[in-house]
Amino acid sequence: MEDYKVGRWKELFEAFEKAFFLLTNEVEKEITSISEAATLVHFHEMCLEHARKTLYGYLDAKGISVKTPRQAIKESSKLGVLANEKSWNRAFNRRNLGYFLFTEKVEKEMVKDIKEEYYPMYTDLQQRMREEME
Repeated sequence: MEDYKVGRWKELFEAFEKAFFLLTNEVEKEITSISEAATLVHFHEMCLEHARKTLYGYLDAKGISVKTPRQAIKESSKLGVLANEKSWNRAFNRRNLGYFLFTEKVEKEMVKDIKEEYYPMYTDLQQRMREEME
């Protein structure tokens, strides 16, 4: 790996960790209002975007070029960085759902998905990338 590329993905990972910390604070709260749900969804979107950038940077440092999140997920899974391809693909496929269809039903579904599926996925990524840094 080229040193500057290694340094770059580590910087991107640090940004992911900051977003992950913000999401962690919200996940631990009980959601009682639409503004709290919107905050949780926003921090999830931040985490997803920073995770994508981190994966792109990590793969680039490994000499693997990807152009889409789906490619990044597939290649990262091959390298053992991601454990659950299905959850990652679902997160990317549904990332704009709240922009176009933010009903009460969708809000509840998104909050449930973030807490039960996406947050554990981010936790796993954070742990695996920490191991890669050591």
